Amino acid sequence: MLTIGQLAKQVGVRTSTLRFYEKEGLLAPDDYTEAGYRLYAAEAAAKIRLIQRAQRLGFSLADIRPLLHAWETGNLHDDTVAHTAQNRYLALEAQITALLVQQHELELFLLDLRQHENGAGGSAFDQLLARVCADPQIQAQAHFMFDWLLEQAGCALTTSAGQRLLDQLRGQHTHIWQEDDAYYILIVSRDTAVAAALQELAQLEAHCEAHQQLIPEFSDDEEGYLFIARGENAFIYARLFLALENETRPD
Repeated sequence: MLTIGQLAKQVGVRTSTLRFYEKEGLLAPDDYTEAGYRLYAAEAAAKIRLIQRAQRLGFSLADIRPLLHAWETGNLHDDTVAHTAQNRYLALEAQITALLVQQHELELFLLDLRQHENGAGGSAFDQLLARVCADPQIQAQAHFMFDWLLEQAGCALTTSAGQRLLDQLRGQHTHIWQEDDAYYILIVSRDTAVAAALQELAQLEAHCEAHQQLIPEFSDDEEGYLFIARGENAFIYARLFLALENETRPD
């Protein structure tokens, strides 16, 4: 058995942290000394490390409680645990998407500045451009997330009709921005085939049972064609179009 000080030292936290975990119902002493001091079994260290890992991953204390229960009962394959982890993953993807959209638009802005620069190549600006516009495997990450999401949701985009539409939209110059709960995706093109694909995509997704409350909109903008996705999962479309822009349209 370990005292609270010994346990805190073993896992590298303060004793106040362990008292906080106890207050929140995440940790309880296994016994007490005759003087009333807390005593913990050696297994408590593993529990604390699990709590810390979950906190680093962004899980709330409310989410950690069922995770701990599943761990203690040996039932980590419980559907509730999987659902909690998936929701956290999607929340993180939504945050990442907002940053990727900003990076994408900054890249286009820098490229536009470069086109109007009168100086010779090889400047400090060129070096900055090369660093900012480097692609740190974003495409692979976007594909992993999107394929996983579609598989889980049974989305209409996994059908042959959905894949055909995505093929039409690969390699298109795209601007993306966020306003409130909506992502605005502007395809800079006057190709009527692109317009038809976007319009059909909006119609297909409007009838998708996987996300009935997320109904995309299509409109003809003076700069191109505008696709608008609203709602909690609108970021999915932003990630999709970020990936599609960097792909080559099949022959």
